[in-house]
Amino acid sequence: MMMPGSIRAAKPETFTLERDYDHPVSLLFWAFTNLEAKRAWYGGEGTWEVTKHTMDFEVGGWEHWRGRPNADAPWMTNDGLYLDILPDERIIHQYNMTMDGRLFTVSQQVLEFSARGAGSHLKLVEQILFIDGVDHLEDRIGGTRDMMDKLDAYLNTVPENVK
Repeated sequence: MMMPGSIRAAKPETFTLERDYDHPVSLLFWAFTNLEAKRAWYGGEGTWEVTKHTMDFEVGGWEHWRGRPNADAPWMTNDGLYLDILPDERIIHQYNMTMDGRLFTVSQQVLEFSARGAGSHLKLVEQILFIDGVDHLEDRIGGTRDMMDKLDAYLNTVPENVK
């Protein structure tokens, strides 16, 4: 249901972020494929109220997440579909986000992993559609950077026997 004066549109945007990590590509890639690892850095656990985070990491598999930053905030969902997976090289997925049950973004994201010395490099390219007047590109870029920071902090806690 649209509110009076609401904008009906799907506004496309694209952004790219790159980051180096002091960890091998295999560990960086693993952090995207292992549900327990991803829960630790991705979904706000410990700071958000997360009621669901499931993942079937295979081509055609789904990832579902539901949470909110506090009891007064609206519920958000992130439902993604894995389109292409090349171990230690690339993940392509699409995902839809809702807030209080209303679709507000649709995205396709490409994650490219490569070695950089003893560490690794991650290149993230996202094509996003902001739906019906929701246009918060800088917020999405900032949130994605924050997740990349949390990923780095998490990788620094992984025991040596996992590395």
